[in-house]
Amino acid sequence: MRKRTLIRAALQTVVPWLAVAAVVIAMAWQQGLLRLFSQGAPAASGPARTVALPGGGFSDGGRCGTKGYHYFPLPASASAPPAAEPATPAPGPRLVLGSYGYEKLSRAPGRFTIGLLFAPGPKGSLELSRTLGDEGVAVEIEGPRGLVGGAHGLPVTWDHATRSGTGESARVSVPLEALCPGQDARTVVDRMRPPIDSSNTITGQPAYTLTVSVRDPGIGAQRRTIGLPLGGNLLSATNLVPEDGFMVASAAY
Repeated sequence: MRKRTLIRAALQTVVPWLAVAAVVIAMAWQQGLLRLFSQGAPAASGPARTVALPGGGFSDGGRCGTKGYHYFPLPASASAPPAAEPATPAPGPRLVLGSYGYEKLSRAPGRFTIGLLFAPGPKGSLELSRTLGDEGVAVEIEGPRGLVGGAHGLPVTWDHATRSGTGESARVSVPLEALCPGQDARTVVDRMRPPIDSSNTITGQPAYTLTVSVRDPGIGAQRRTIGLPLGGNLLSATNLVPEDGFMVASAAY
């Protein structure tokens, strides 16, 4: 009898604390505080056909496995590692990738996020439309066996609006439905990062190439103003490392 009394007393002591812990965990989940734990679930991918994406744009699922595919007609040099940075900046407009990665908050759908930096160059001004020529942003991710994910017509969010409604920096989100079947978002993001050594120095090119491109009349207008005959209305950028090589690995997160 005494043994049963002790067990009953112990349960009366422990159960209230378990109930409090359950409430705390539930509240933390609702507030997005357990996102590290929620990342254990497998991330979704899209079908092998073109589909509309949540938030706008379309996937490139029908091109899965294709090598060298780009939604916009980019030159072959667009997929090559950039040359070493010249002492004098190029006179025309440029697109540079800022931070990029994968985020998954609590129960919200995961997504890729990519920062875009628009540089007008030392001459003239770059006047971009808010919708980037009504065509949005195109994103392609290619591995050794071809396209593993891509989308076009993606809307852009400007970070710093100017009088014309454009900005020098912006951000684009890519839903997981843009990935080809069987692709895992975290694995893809890891392979978009270049390899580094123990000193945090980049030692080679990333296994997967990320290409971002836009087409806007304002790009061509600036090029014509400063007398640049090539490039048209297109700008593109990749995650490839410049040919001169070594840099601190801070571009990706």
